[in-house]
Amino acid sequence: MIPGYGNKILYVNLSEKKIKKEPLDEDLVKRFLGGRGFGAKLLYDLNKPGVDPLSPENHLIVATGPFTGVFVPKSNKYAFVSKSPLTGIYADSFAGGHFGPEVKFAGYDAIVITGASKDPVYLWINDDEVKILDAAHLWGRPVNEVEETIKKDHSDRNIRVASIGPAGERLVRFAGITNDLYRQAARAGLGAVLGSKRLKAIAVRGSHDIPSADPKKFFELGEAAMRKTAESRGTKRLYQETTLLQVADSNAWGVLPTKNYQTTYFEYADKVDSNYILDNGIKLKNRACFLCPIACSGLNVIKTEKYGTVVLEGPEYEVLTFVGPDTYTSDLGAIMKANELCDFLGVDGISTGNVIGFAMELYERGILTKEDTDGIDLTWGNPDALVEMVKKIAFREGIGDILAEGVKRAAQKIGKGAERYAVHVKGLELPAYDPRSTPGMALAYVTNDMGAAHNRAWTIYTEIFSKDYERYSTKGKPQLVIDSQRQRTLPDIMGFCRFVLLSYDEYAELYNALTGFNVDAKYLVDVTDRVYTLTRLFNNREGITRKDDSLPPRMYDPIQTGPQKGVKLNPEDMEKMLDEYYKLRGWDNQGIPLEETLQKYQLTEYLKDLKKIKKSLNS
Repeated sequence: MIPGYGNKILYVNLSEKKIKKEPLDEDLVKRFLGGRGFGAKLLYDLNKPGVDPLSPENHLIVATGPFTGVFVPKSNKYAFVSKSPLTGIYADSFAGGHFGPEVKFAGYDAIVITGASKDPVYLWINDDEVKILDAAHLWGRPVNEVEETIKKDHSDRNIRVASIGPAGERLVRFAGITNDLYRQAARAGLGAVLGSKRLKAIAVRGSHDIPSADPKKFFELGEAAMRKTAESRGTKRLYQETTLLQVADSNAWGVLPTKNYQTTYFEYADKVDSNYILDNGIKLKNRACFLCPIACSGLNVIKTEKYGTVVLEGPEYEVLTFVGPDTYTSDLGAIMKANELCDFLGVDGISTGNVIGFAMELYERGILTKEDTDGIDLTWGNPDALVEMVKKIAFREGIGDILAEGVKRAAQKIGKGAERYAVHVKGLELPAYDPRSTPGMALAYVTNDMGAAHNRAWTIYTEIFSKDYERYSTKGKPQLVIDSQRQRTLPDIMGFCRFVLLSYDEYAELYNALTGFNVDAKYLVDVTDRVYTLTRLFNNREGITRKDDSLPPRMYDPIQTGPQKGVKLNPEDMEKMLDEYYKLRGWDNQGIPLEETLQKYQLTEYLKDLKKIKKSLNS
């Protein structure tokens, strides 16, 4: 038994209605630690190459980390890991709240789900009791009703539920998974994977303790980490303003996506930012995830004539940007209503706002007409159109059926030059930081293992403010990106929030006190590189090479307005950065890991796969 872990993996086959439990393998722990590391390893080994993401053969994995549910700050993160129906490559999506810790309290480090049920079901886990239960009464219902019904069915308010809404049932390719009502594992469409398996929800109740190897030392270290996190300057600002503090900052820096990334400055930002919410009494209180000293989430209430009273934990920065500035909407009531619909109907607010902004630009250019949009006036900033389009996408109605495919596929279906305006990398819509004035962020988007995801690396602040880097230069940016990818991969592996600012040495000390192992900072960094190498190999196996590590055409257009007006990226500079990045990562010039790189990171069981991949890609 390894302290700090549940020491079991739960396997569920929905086609055969079979459930089994296997002990946690020590080699898996030592090489991959947990969370995203476990998910990457299990998915690679269990999925066959080329499997359809919406087929029963695609595996979906729930993975916790060693810090999930233990006494360290914000020890609440867990991952859903699968092959994405939106991008066709590796994907993981993280959420906070209380669901992840509850999985750990039930005694499981991971849940591996395969197959597909003929009828709607949900998975019930109560410590050692695991059942596949009928979900006919839950099918078709929004996630808020699903969570409430399951708690009533089992007469227990402390049950934690992760569920999909109508969007996941309808296989919207960017459907998300919601737990604790307002926490979403939303990116890359893993809610559609649950929908394809007819698995409406996973409900968990756990009562096991998580032992530590050195309880006294671990408590002392955890207490110090809590104090350091709570007292940091960033924590205090996050508590007051929530993640919406980023709206004003991004606007001032000229990186705020506006009008489908035509520009990076929103002149009405002061109508939707954190100061507006505070000044107008919209924020009711802060809410926190499990063991969080930050409480960065705001419970907001707004009264509107059209949509009634909207109560929402949010919006947070990313979703507000895309259902707000990116669609040129400044009506905060409509923005919050659209966000509420995204949450309860079960779609990723980032991708949803992206595809609506994309459709609005096509409407502006005459590529889409009212005949195409079911009579909806998709002019920029139309609040009623915004709210209505969220519903149409979630239920795949009319034009929403096309947009529910994501911008890449939607553009291909619409034609007429629409692909020129689809902003994505590898099929995943870009997040709320335009990279044209920060080349390192552009490189991060094209090299991240699941496409354009801001949580894989975030170099913007360093590029703008650090004396070691020149903002518009590419010099040193490949190493900066790798360093940032490492810093953001470690929390995903260990099971804590990225807002926790501890050093690698502090993380190693905590991990050793928890598990009884003796690792150092270099060991942890090597694990992040091992995971990144394996997920790259997974994507190579699915056909990904250098040609796919590319930006959409919009990123080579000059920014139209604001402080970065006229700035654009240079394709030649991007290619030079890619060359340097691949070399630093130990990949060849097509972005395929070298044999010595697999050996370096103890991935020798994949050397045969590497030869097959190279042969397949070169044929």
